[in-house]
Amino acid sequence: MLNISLLSVGCTIFNLLLLFFVAKKFLFGRVDAILVKRMEEVDQATSEADEAERQALSTKKEYEDKIASIDVEKENILADIKKQGYEEYERIIGDAKKKGEQIITEARHNAEVENERAKEVYAAQLTDMVIDAASKIAATKHSSEDDKKLYDKFIIEAGVNNE
Repeated sequence: MLNISLLSVGCTIFNLLLLFFVAKKFLFGRVDAILVKRMEEVDQATSEADEAERQALSTKKEYEDKIASIDVEKENILADIKKQGYEEYERIIGDAKKKGEQIITEARHNAEVENERAKEVYAAQLTDMVIDAASKIAATKHSSEDDKKLYDKFIIEAGVNNE
C-alpha cells in the first residue's frame, strides 16, 4: 500500500521549491529579460510607426495645402491671362478703329481733292467752250436766230461734256 511519510512529503516540497527558484533564477530570468526586451522593441516600433504615421499625415496635409494653393494660383494666373487678353483685344480694336477713321478721313480728303480737280477741269472746259462760242459769235455776222442756234449748240455741248 501506499505509505505517506511526512519526511518524504517535506523533501518533495523542498525539491519543488528548489527547482522553482533555480528555474526562476536561470531560466525565467533570461526568458523575462528576452520578453521585456522584445516588449521594448515592439513599443519602440509602435511609437516609430505612430511617428511615421503622424509625419505622413503632416506631409499629406502639406501637399493638400500646396495643391490647394497651386489651384488658387492657377486660377489667379488664368484670370491675369484673360485680363491681359481682353486688354490686348481692346487695344487692337482701338487701333483698328483709329486706322479705320484715318482711312476714312484720307478717303474723304482724296475725294474732295478729286472733286476740286474735276471742278477745275470742268471750269477749264467750260471756259474753253465759252471762249470758242464767243469767238465763233464774234467771227460771224449774227442775227438773233443765229445767236439762239449758237446758244442751243453751246448748251448741248456743255451737257455732253458734263456727263
